[in-house]
Amino acid sequence: MPFLRSLNPLQLKAATHGDGPLLVLAGAGSGKTKVLTSRIAHLVINKKVQPGGILAVTFTNKAAAEIKERLQALIGKSTGEMCLGTFHTAGLRILQEEAKQAVKKGKLTIFDDEEQLLLVRLIMSELSLDEKDVPSKMILYEINLAKNNNTGVEEYRAASDDSLSRTTAAVYSVYQKKLKSMNAVDFGDLISEPIRLLQSNPAILDKYGSRYRYILVDEYQDTNISQYTLTRLLASRHGNLCVVGDPDQSIYGWRGASLKNILNFREDYPGAVVIKLEQNYRSTKNILSAANSVIRNNSERLDKTLWTGNHHGEAVHYEECLNEYQEARFVVNRTRKLMSEDASIKYRDFVVLYRTNTQSRTFEELFFEEGIPYNIIGGFKFFDRREIKDTLSYLKAIVNPDDSLNFLRIINVPPRGIGKAAIEKVHSISRDFDLSLYESFRKAVNDRAFSRGGGVADFMETFEAMRSESSEMPIHEFTSRLLIRTGYLAFWDAKKTEDVDERLKNLDGLVASIKNYEVNHPRSTIADYLNLVALMSDADGFNEKHNKVTLMTIHSAKGLEFPYVFLTGLEEGLFPHKRSIEEETVEEERRLCYVGMTRAGRQLFLLSAKNRSSGKETNLQVRSRFIEEIDAEYLKKNELEPKGTAEEHMEKIRRLLNS
Repeated sequence: MPFLRSLNPLQLKAATHGDGPLLVLAGAGSGKTKVLTSRIAHLVINKKVQPGGILAVTFTNKAAAEIKERLQALIGKSTGEMCLGTFHTAGLRILQEEAKQAVKKGKLTIFDDEEQLLLVRLIMSELSLDEKDVPSKMILYEINLAKNNNTGVEEYRAASDDSLSRTTAAVYSVYQKKLKSMNAVDFGDLISEPIRLLQSNPAILDKYGSRYRYILVDEYQDTNISQYTLTRLLASRHGNLCVVGDPDQSIYGWRGASLKNILNFREDYPGAVVIKLEQNYRSTKNILSAANSVIRNNSERLDKTLWTGNHHGEAVHYEECLNEYQEARFVVNRTRKLMSEDASIKYRDFVVLYRTNTQSRTFEELFFEEGIPYNIIGGFKFFDRREIKDTLSYLKAIVNPDDSLNFLRIINVPPRGIGKAAIEKVHSISRDFDLSLYESFRKAVNDRAFSRGGGVADFMETFEAMRSESSEMPIHEFTSRLLIRTGYLAFWDAKKTEDVDERLKNLDGLVASIKNYEVNHPRSTIADYLNLVALMSDADGFNEKHNKVTLMTIHSAKGLEFPYVFLTGLEEGLFPHKRSIEEETVEEERRLCYVGMTRAGRQLFLLSAKNRSSGKETNLQVRSRFIEEIDAEYLKKNELEPKGTAEEHMEKIRRLLNS
């Protein structure tokens, strides 16, 4: 087949592998997406596997969309028959199909980070737990980590041996009960609940084990225990599991990813074939050699050496700046210099990478002043804006009125004169009769606990009418009608604040985005659209067609590539992060550095600052150990002080850590 002839010998071997487990060690820029796409096409075209018998899992919707687009060119519309998406998408599909066993009834609501935190704080208030004693964010982190480790409430409680874990266990128990009562799930549940179904019901396990004859998992090095368990269960019948990954790019240990999943693959699946893709098609020899010289300092890795047939290119440039403002100035000046030297270079060819989101501010300010267009990924996102969250809460409550959290959010937005006393009265009904807030409000109105024509009665009348109309018109038309009918649009239109025009434009933008979604998904429901929004990640906001410089964290850049990369903030305590130094997880920080370096195709710039502001303080910085780990022949240094030996620099780092 033509698509197979374009592969190199090792890529071809991976794409045409027969049955049984397969581990593809795919280095950065080695064409793993091409291999995954070719393997799926080979299964369908040459092995006559039905598309519905294939499960392909990626880590971002963007990656899934790229694979789907390529597959459509190869196998046509039958691509839509296969399960292709993220782990969370696959888990949601199982939950929806097995709704009677998995949830109480009706449509699921997927809680985002903000909704999770609100629920934790509500529970802490009910349990009389003080935020000052145990921060709600810390408890939520522990709950999410438990779910990523496939640890249920009782198992977590049994292992609780300190104050934090015991408090978390108490909150975790109530948290799960409230999610169930609201017919809601969080991201962890999208994996752990399907696991529970498969483990507790042999018939369901046999159903999905028989359905998915071939399973492919991308970025396997970043799977957590729950994702590993789900994959193992689904592959238990046929054993045709192909995983693609690179231990050198495992960067999510802090949220539960287990590097052992890929390191131990051959032990988990005896007889597994291992194929190494070591030819890099993206980077110059100097960039690749510099990255290799950094990552070889790690001990937890599988033997693999990337090489490239590309030209040597420019040496990696290291610039030591006086402070973060000079760092940003260097990026601006070098971007303009390169563009002036070559008219074919565009703003979209550049990316600024940093370890933490707080580092973006200086670049944003200078780019704005200099008139350089930029797009920031992972900052304050469109769907996080108040007016958008409010509108989505209306839609969530209409789709799933048992979702008391979102119902409570909209009950008095815009203000309807529904005071604290009314809310307390309804909460009392909810507790006494074991009803959701929606059911409690409806009962209160029916029992005439509130006067007719009052705020509560009027709202419930409007809400019931909107629920009836929700399936009678296109989603975007319904959303426009909802904004008018509930008074939400008039609420903002009447305000005199400076940002009102922007908020109204954002609401128009939301309706436009829904309309665009309907064009591409003509038979979708409101619930389908809400699920799409809930499952979006930072990387999904990146659009390579926009001619703007991209600003993003290194974590968000995973899977992307750019001709010109500025890797900034290479200082001890910042990168590697001080937390990794304290917790002795520097190897993951080194892998993160390797990921950042290998995003670059033509030229790589490494930057650090001698002084960096933190609040009102300015701190003296020591350049990162990762700079010293790069072989001198691949690196051009521009330092503010005479160069010392690598040993002398490491001694400075040790003194800094001990001070």
